[in-house]
Amino acid sequence: MEARKKISQQELSLLNEYLSGTITDKNAIPYLELSAEIGSGQIHCVTMDRGLMAMEFDVTLGQDQEVVLGPDNSNCAYLFYCLKGNCFHKFKGRAQVTKLEELQTVVLFNDRDHRSKFLFKKEEHVVLNCIKIDFDLYKDDTIESGRGLIALLNSYNKRLGYFHYGKFNLEIGELIKQLENAKFVNSVSSLIHFHGLCHMILAKQLEQFKKDIQQGISPSTSLLKIELETISDISDFIRNYPEIPHSISSISSKSGLSPSKLQLGFKFMHAKTLGEYIRMVRLEKAEELIRTTDLNISQVVYSIGFTSRSYFCKIFKKKYGCSPKVYKRKTNEALQIIN
Repeated sequence: MEARKKISQQELSLLNEYLSGTITDKNAIPYLELSAEIGSGQIHCVTMDRGLMAMEFDVTLGQDQEVVLGPDNSNCAYLFYCLKGNCFHKFKGRAQVTKLEELQTVVLFNDRDHRSKFLFKKEEHVVLNCIKIDFDLYKDDTIESGRGLIALLNSYNKRLGYFHYGKFNLEIGELIKQLENAKFVNSVSSLIHFHGLCHMILAKQLEQFKKDIQQGISPSTSLLKIELETISDISDFIRNYPEIPHSISSISSKSGLSPSKLQLGFKFMHAKTLGEYIRMVRLEKAEELIRTTDLNISQVVYSIGFTSRSYFCKIFKKKYGCSPKVYKRKTNEALQIIN
């Protein structure tokens, strides 16, 4: 744990050369708090495995600013997702500048001769998620994701200085939003959950990258960007208020989108109908409450919008493999062992 924390702090120290601030940590998550002289916001950094780390830029700068990624001698791949705002990228020594749009994915390869610069514009609030893979350090081929990643890197290790501009992808955006609730961990189970989300984001990024390369980039939905953003906002609303008796008519009225566009958008973003998504959110919230609070099962059921305890228990068992009561007992037993 301490070794990974030190690696994250070293990465933040490199960024601190361009975005000055104070490096600190909260519950083992190192972050760079920007100084008021340069702007506001934080950059978090988590080292997951040797040569594999996740970073999040959540910044608003008071002036235009360039940031160079990585040390001079590094060979790295970066997988970016711009959740909010936009910024610009160029390779050091090259003239071409590319804009990173909101909800856009990017895969790029750095080497010693092609280091990446990111340009943040004045007063632009940017939330940028990044997964960094160091070619020289990441050797974990003991798990399926590791083998797939190594195969991908081996396919492109002669194309360093390469930039791939991906499609809009709201599914990745939804996973990144979930990191916000898991960012500052305070238990072993939360830490595992956080790392699991990071690996899911990595897997989704690689999956889209391979599809883009094999099939070429083409629109994957007929919805407009503004309509996709509305679907994203509605998804957040449902996650924040699962207890409300949501219906397709009420959400259609709230969003201004027709029922057919709502269903199309939820299928595109979540691979679920609106009703399936609402049920999933409520189940996940129920699992969290069962795991982290002293509420009894009935209290949990009615606090997250279900009206039938028997129905809730049926679908909970289908998803988690046991009844809510047994799940709560097993969770309590596991916490006692850890403590």
